[in-house]
Amino acid sequence: MINLIQTAERTNNSSHINNYIFQRHLFAYKSVPEKWLSGKDVLEIGCGTAYGASILAADANVYVGLDKKVPVVEPAFKNTRFLKCTLPFLQEIPDGSFDTIVCFQVIEHIRQDALLLSEMKRVLKKDGVILITTPNRLTTLVRNPFHVREYTGEELGHLVHQYFDKFDIYGVFGNERVKEYYEVNKKAVAGILRIDRWGLIDKMPAALLKIPYSIMNNLNRLLLFLSAPPETRMITDEDFSLLKVDDDCLDLFAVIHNSDQAEKLRD
Repeated sequence: MINLIQTAERTNNSSHINNYIFQRHLFAYKSVPEKWLSGKDVLEIGCGTAYGASILAADANVYVGLDKKVPVVEPAFKNTRFLKCTLPFLQEIPDGSFDTIVCFQVIEHIRQDALLLSEMKRVLKKDGVILITTPNRLTTLVRNPFHVREYTGEELGHLVHQYFDKFDIYGVFGNERVKEYYEVNKKAVAGILRIDRWGLIDKMPAALLKIPYSIMNNLNRLLLFLSAPPETRMITDEDFSLLKVDDDCLDLFAVIHNSDQAEKLRD
């Protein structure tokens, strides 16, 4: 029985109706090159339900996951630990202590986003790397009250450039199966928005919008699961790809280097 009020912001694979967004986010974890994980000290900021922890921790020296709530899971590896943390401050994390910092689908929730970048720079080792994903504002279908703001590729680049000189921003794209799901979802959302004749979804304070948004979002995902083309139910992380960023990408993927020797994530 689906809990319609439960926020869809805490992504996991516990429900088939969340498969599209789960696989889209899982793709980011699987895109992290092994060279930035193997034998490295890895910090994940905003680990959520920790569904990506086993990927990041498998070959790491140390993996630490931070979130406002400690995940209720048994760590898959002995090198893994979870800590409670109130962002943007990285409390109790020493300066220059991590080789790789992962921050997936989090920065859009943080009001003081520049301060979060500053804190990540503080705890990053000299030759470390930061990986950030966030939704592309230009392909978002409707206002999300759980997000303080969303970015275009140019806007994210401007933010990152305040603290780092060496970085690349890529785009997460989907194949034809993903595009088909996106278009069906786009039509469904447009139908819901037609009911909102007074534009309340754009005018209502975020705190008041969260519950109705969560109900409609989960209901829409359920209806899509039942009515969308059957092949879209089988979307996996392999249906996504990382390419040069443009206005049509689903997510932005920033790769930030704390050294003069920047390495490309994709050639």
